[in-house]
Amino acid sequence: RYVFTVYAVDQDKLGPDADASPAVVGFNLRFHTLARAQLIGEYEVPAES
Repeated sequence: RYVFTVYAVDQDKLGPDADASPAVVGFNLRFHTLARAQLIGEYEVPAES
């Protein structure tokens, strides 16, 4: 299963610099999200016949 999520945000950057931790980016993402879309794809290996 593959999950892709894209966000529309109201800022160019979500962290103070390139070394921002994922927690800081996630916190800022939470408060600057305008919209979100998610695509979930499933893949299954075909059974041999």
